[in-house]
Amino acid sequence: MEDIFVVIDVNDFDKGKNIRYQLKNFSRYVEKSLLLRLKHQTIPYISPEDNEEGTYKTHRFSLCCKTSDFKYVPLLKAICNQDLGLKPSIFHRVYFININKKTILHVYDDRGCDLLATSPETIRHIYEGYNDWILDYDRNDIDKVFK
Repeated sequence: MEDIFVVIDVNDFDKGKNIRYQLKNFSRYVEKSLLLRLKHQTIPYISPEDNEEGTYKTHRFSLCCKTSDFKYVPLLKAICNQDLGLKPSIFHRVYFININKKTILHVYDDRGCDLLATSPETIRHIYEGYNDWILDYDRNDIDKVFK
């Protein structure tokens, strides 16, 4: 059984009004008793346009659990539903951090994901098995890592 962190970053552009509702992002996918271990951190939001800290914040919710504790398939479907107008959907950044394998998976929408690892060997089998999934504009850089 793998140890994972599930991290959801919620950008707060409404000065905290919707944060309580956002906790439902976790409660649909884990047992309620696990929510007691949910960590919350507030991070100043830096605007990418002007690189300045504004009045907005990012709320980072993280939960350390076992893969068996988390309903990750429905969560992945909800992430993919965001652009399709299907329910349930999640519009926030979600990261799956596998402690044992030292990997991070970030599914950004129905078109793709980012997979990071501390070593290329950790994910070589994925590179070889799903090579045709690599986007053309990323292919050269990714190929250099594995060759």
